[in-house]
Amino acid sequence: MEYNMENRVRCDKGQERNSNFELLRIIAMFMIILIHANMYLPIFCPGKSRIFYNGLVNGICNIGVTCFILISGYYGVRFNIKKIVKMECMMITYSMIETLILWLIIPEQMQGAALLEQLIKSMMPFITRKYWFYSSYICLVLFAGYIQQLLDCLKQKREVMKLLILLLVLFSVFPTLFYFELIPDNGKGIGQMIIIYMIGRYIRLYQDRQLSLKAWFIFGGLWAINGISHELPIQIGGIYHHLCKDNSITNIIMAVILFYMVKEWRFHSKVINKVAGCMFAVFALNNSLVKCMMEVLNKNSISKNAGFIGVLTVVILILLICVFIGVMRGLLLNKLDEKIMAIADGLWIKVQAKFMMVEGGEYER
Repeated sequence: MEYNMENRVRCDKGQERNSNFELLRIIAMFMIILIHANMYLPIFCPGKSRIFYNGLVNGICNIGVTCFILISGYYGVRFNIKKIVKMECMMITYSMIETLILWLIIPEQMQGAALLEQLIKSMMPFITRKYWFYSSYICLVLFAGYIQQLLDCLKQKREVMKLLILLLVLFSVFPTLFYFELIPDNGKGIGQMIIIYMIGRYIRLYQDRQLSLKAWFIFGGLWAINGISHELPIQIGGIYHHLCKDNSITNIIMAVILFYMVKEWRFHSKVINKVAGCMFAVFALNNSLVKCMMEVLNKNSISKNAGFIGVLTVVILILLICVFIGVMRGLLLNKLDEKIMAIADGLWIKVQAKFMMVEGGEYER
C-alpha cells in the first residue's frame, strides 16, 4: 500500500475506498476543535454545570491526535519529496490566512513585533514549529522508513511487543502515574508520535483483529477516570496532576479501542472522504478561529447562558469554515502546487544523482 499526502485510506483498483478511517479523522478533528473551544466554557456555562461538561470534554478529546497517528501507522507512510513540499505549501497558505484573520479580528494583538513574528512563522511553518503537530508529522514522515527497518530487524512479534512495552512504560506509564516526564512535552512532540506510529504498525502486522464488546466498557470507564482526574487533580505543592494529556496511558488505550471499533465499519461516502482531506486546514486554523469567534461572541454578549450547546455550535461552525477554506484552497492553488512539486522533484533527483556519483567514486577508490 502506498502513502499519499494526507495519508488517506487506500484501496485496490476498481474498489471504492472505505470511509471508516476517514470518518475517524473527522471525529478526531471535532475533538481537537472542541478541546480548544472548551477553554471558553465559562462564557457559555457560568453555573456549576460547566464542571460536568469540562470533565466530559477533557476526558476524551485529547485522543484526537493519537487517532490520526494510529491511522498513519496502520497504513504506513514513506518519504516522498513532492508530497512533503505539497504539505508545506498548504501550511504556508493556511498560516497566512490565519495571520490575516487574527489581524482583522483582534488587531490590538497583532501589532509590531507580534505581527512580524507571525509573518515569519507563516512563511516557514515547519522549521519554526508554528504548529507542533505539523512539524512533528513531517519528521515522522522522514523517519518512517527507518522505523520500518527497525521493525523488520526485530522480525518476531514478541520482540516488537517488548520494545513497545518498554517505550510505553518510560514515556507514557511513568508520566501518567508520577507526573514527571523524560521528554517534558505532555506528548506533543515527535517522540510520542513515533511511539503511536509504531503501535499502528504493530496492529497492522500482528494484531489486526476484532475486539469484544467489553472494550466499550473499558473505554467508558477510562473516559470517566480521565474526566474525574481533570476536575479533581492531585495537588502536591504547586504541581497539579491529571490524566488528560496526549501521552497518558489512559488516552492511548482509549484511542486504540476507538481505532479498533471504527476499523470494522464498512461504508463509502464521497462527502466524508472530501471533508477528511481538509485535516491540515483544521490543524492550522482551528485554534485562532476559536479565539477570534469567542472574542466576537463575548464582546457582543451573544454567548451568555447559551450552555454546552453553544460550544458545540461554535465547534461545528469552525469545522465547516476550515473545510470550506481547505476545499477552496485546493480548487484555486492546486495547479500552482503541482508546478512547485515538479520543481522540487527535479531538484531532488539531481541531489540524489550527485550523491550516488560521490558514493560510487568513493567505492571505486
